[in-house]
Amino acid sequence: MLFRAVVAVVPVVVAQAAVAQPIPPLPPPRPAETPPVTPPAARPQAPPVPTADAPPAIPEADDCLARLQAAGFDLEPAEPPQVSNELCRIETPVRLKAVPVPTKSETAVRLTDQPTLACRFAGPFGHWIGDLVAPLVAGIKGTELRAVRTGPGFECRNRNRAAAGKLSAHAQGLAIDIAGFDLANGTTLRIKPEADTAPDPALAALRTAACGWFTTILGPGSDEAHHDHLHVDIEQHGSSDRYRICQ
Repeated sequence: MLFRAVVAVVPVVVAQAAVAQPIPPLPPPRPAETPPVTPPAARPQAPPVPTADAPPAIPEADDCLARLQAAGFDLEPAEPPQVSNELCRIETPVRLKAVPVPTKSETAVRLTDQPTLACRFAGPFGHWIGDLVAPLVAGIKGTELRAVRTGPGFECRNRNRAAAGKLSAHAQGLAIDIAGFDLANGTTLRIKPEADTAPDPALAALRTAACGWFTTILGPGSDEAHHDHLHVDIEQHGSSDRYRICQ
């Protein structure tokens, strides 16, 4: 009888043990994500303070003069002309004496009148002579270009020498009048046409080609004011420097 009682108790103890088994704990909550920290914008660096030993900056005027001299131009700084009209102003005046011919080493074309021009105009004008006019004349005429005859360059006056109206590009040193071209064979190509003579093909070609170098090209046939010379300038017309007056 005692053995049966013990056997009857065992299932009860097992059942109680199953009920008393503890529930496993829940995992701890995930910490809230911290938003990424954006690094502060870099503070702009202040420009370095020049010291007493730092070389001075080269002014733009000196840079123009030095650039043309390095290209072989014979020119020198000129004194600003004295004028009564304060609106006549020339920026960086230079006296142009000769320009190189790149296709002929150690060859230069002289400017017999040594015109006074703004430096920024002396560059394109000189390159037009050396890079285009000299080779073109040599190819068509079979002789070298030696010199170019011009007016003074800078002149404080109105357009077409009118008593009133707008100032000419000459009043800023941005224009020049060409009277003729002296050749190595002793002849001269004169801009003023001769009576009963057909236009010289060399003059016609260089006049047409000048439209790609300057903003204004006027000569014989344009108007009475330009019947005996070729006027070229780089004055801007309107809002675009692409507009050309090529007559």
